[in-house]
Amino acid sequence: MSVVGGPVIRRVIDASRDAGTRDELLASVGLAPNASPREAAREAVAADAYYDLLERVTRPGDHSLPLRYATLLHADDLGALGLGLKTAPTVRDALLRLVRYILVLSDTLEYELHEGRHPALVMSRPSHRRGAQLANECALAAVVSVLRTTSGADVQLTGVTFRHPGPASAAEHEAFFGCPVHFDAERNAIGFTPAVLDYPTQLGDEGLSAYFLAELDALKRESSDQSVRSLVYAAVTDALPDGVPRRAVIARRLGMSERTLHRRLADEGASFQSVARAAQLDVAESLLAQTANSLGDVAFLAGFSDQSAFSRAFRAHAGCTPMAYRTAAAG
Repeated sequence: MSVVGGPVIRRVIDASRDAGTRDELLASVGLAPNASPREAAREAVAADAYYDLLERVTRPGDHSLPLRYATLLHADDLGALGLGLKTAPTVRDALLRLVRYILVLSDTLEYELHEGRHPALVMSRPSHRRGAQLANECALAAVVSVLRTTSGADVQLTGVTFRHPGPASAAEHEAFFGCPVHFDAERNAIGFTPAVLDYPTQLGDEGLSAYFLAELDALKRESSDQSVRSLVYAAVTDALPDGVPRRAVIARRLGMSERTLHRRLADEGASFQSVARAAQLDVAESLLAQTANSLGDVAFLAGFSDQSAFSRAFRAHAGCTPMAYRTAAAG
């Protein structure tokens, strides 16, 4: 199951408007109202519950919740990850740490830093529902906010893009990011001027940095202490609305080579193809039983190429047609 760190949820709730009391909203996703900072740093909420929450607390016409969230978020809220970002020597080092250690905060997304003439931080996460789209806006806005506070500088951006549709006007987003913002783009990304990557941070410290990197390495190992099959299953499930991901994409997300991923799955008696197909069929079963989506939509959301391919695979798996399965589940 994919999760999002509790500190993110808490700041989203702080940024919401008139959607219930803070304690009620925390309780709705299983978080304790009076958790200590240390306890809060180790909390996690299922990704779908996070997306549900974002959809509940964002009122119609309110396009600025992700921007308010990012303004409220402090690096210290993110525990060891935030402190690792603060003590990085430069903005480049902070971004590279974000790329490497985002898993300790959430396994729903990944980042890549592209350098060169047009540097960009590219984020990968599905945008299959409104909550996921809002989460993507929260994530990129938070990166910019944390970089601004840790560097103490005007972090100049060349552009910000999101894959999902946006509001009629991007004025609020452009005022926050200080650059053009485009929706319905090819990728979720932040573009930087080349000089930004070399900006020093205010608290860059070699000793503290080494300490927090050791903490992050330990937390990353702890986050990864699951069967490889379960990690692959969760990663594939998250990506299905955009199609079944390639093995290379999942291997990179899990921080290993394709060969290592193949070997570790084989050690557990599984293959990438078998785990991906299991994820597809489990998602399909859930959608058939719990939603009124058309069979075509179910096929799409479960990552099948078309409805006929979905029907063949589902019949081989369940011994009945998707419609028969839905009828039985309803009855």
